[in-house]
Amino acid sequence: MATTWTIEIDWDRNNNFTGTYDDVTDRVIDARWSLGFKEPYQVAPHNSVLQLTLSNHDKRYSPEYGDSPLYGELASFRPVRIQSDDGVTVRTHWTGWIEDIQPTVNQYGERIVEIKAAGPGQFFRYTDTDIELQENKRTDEIIEALLQEVVIPPALTRAWLLGNADYGKLGSNTYLADVTIDYTLQQGKTTLAYAADNWVRQSDDGKRDTFNVYRAIEDTVAAEQGRFFFDRDGQAVFWNRHHLLVPPDDPVAFDDTMTDLDYSFAALDEFKNEVVVTCHPREISVSDDELLWRLDKPITLQPNQSREVGASYHDDSDKRIGGRNVRLENVTFSKGDASIVFEGKANRATLKITNTSKKKKAVLETTEVRGQKITDFGSMEATSRNNRSIAYYGLRKLSLNLSAVDDFEFAQSIADFEKGRRSEPSGKVRTITLKSHGTLGGGQHAYQLNLTIGSLIRVQESQTGHDQTYWIIGEVHKLSDSATLLETTWYLESATAGGWWILGTSELGKDTHLAY
Repeated sequence: MATTWTIEIDWDRNNNFTGTYDDVTDRVIDARWSLGFKEPYQVAPHNSVLQLTLSNHDKRYSPEYGDSPLYGELASFRPVRIQSDDGVTVRTHWTGWIEDIQPTVNQYGERIVEIKAAGPGQFFRYTDTDIELQENKRTDEIIEALLQEVVIPPALTRAWLLGNADYGKLGSNTYLADVTIDYTLQQGKTTLAYAADNWVRQSDDGKRDTFNVYRAIEDTVAAEQGRFFFDRDGQAVFWNRHHLLVPPDDPVAFDDTMTDLDYSFAALDEFKNEVVVTCHPREISVSDDELLWRLDKPITLQPNQSREVGASYHDDSDKRIGGRNVRLENVTFSKGDASIVFEGKANRATLKITNTSKKKKAVLETTEVRGQKITDFGSMEATSRNNRSIAYYGLRKLSLNLSAVDDFEFAQSIADFEKGRRSEPSGKVRTITLKSHGTLGGGQHAYQLNLTIGSLIRVQESQTGHDQTYWIIGEVHKLSDSATLLETTWYLESATAGGWWILGTSELGKDTHLAY
């Protein structure tokens, strides 16, 4: 059965991809897209990316060409999607937004345009986290709070924006913007005593700044040793650490039927026989009247003026710290008066100061943020070694620095777990590649359309004698030659490394080990 491909760009941002020029399929020279992970046991993914090469012979995709029917619409953050239809099922393969449009120059040149697009991860990296202190929360609960901080362009939601006619008439063909990402989160296996208080990073100028949301999610997922990624629909997905420990019994088999395969034995990036996990114990002050921040110089507000001030918490040695039960104290004005809206978060606060007077200026002379100090007193290292493996094969060390983990015993469990699935040398397949006709199908075409992140496969290869099961953890696709060639590369992770024991399925101590 033939496959029809559709590649669309929502130029007018109405979210239905029905504009006259939205379907760019017949202009596509080459399309390459990817999503998911590229390394085994990676907890957070590389960003999903798409590269499109389109014919631009009529200058349609030249943003500054005034006679283009798309003039004024050729810009970043236009939604993009790739779909296939095999006559039975319509599948979405990639979803994201335009980042960059690069038409080639020279009227006698190639006359093409390169369009680069990216998935939701770009918005996670551009957003600094500012959530409240998370106390005794499961990892999925913390991730959910972080997801609420990320604003997704409303172009994907038929959104209505105040004062912007381009987004239509409210209640007719548009709706108030839902700018949060869709997500599916499994319940976490780990509960963290504290999170968000020490999410600060060292910047180039020596100052410590707040984590971005991507980094904060990565830290949370690493404490769980779970997985966080974006699927083909652009949805955020979280798997707890047990999700990939119990493979099903019916993997799809590839017995010397792949086009290509990347195989290695005891690869440096996966074979580790010493694991060091750094955790960060915290101490909370007994007093709830500790000074966390003080206004260092007066703030003057003109009539009807507003100012927003960020207050990062520090200790007496100017080290960034967290805060608990924070509040605003000792507010004084040397001139006039103003209202202050205070929001105290895990490691910083914001003060929105508004002078409502129409005639008189206001001068905020002093103010302080007080509460309990949450101090990260450095670190403790939990180490797990396979001495026999070190003696036979030399030291292969893995270091994990987990800001969200404050308990040494739990850090030790993570170290033991990682050693258990990494410390014995073995042959592993990193990637396999399949090719088929992009529209007529044949060969492995149906698998290329269907199998995605989380699918289980069995790889059998005669030359190496390799026969193991793997999870697909990442995918890269290339559609070229007028959609007659579909090339797919899957990134893989062993589904059997570690031999973990699950209640009711294995005999502990013989062929399996207890997972944490």
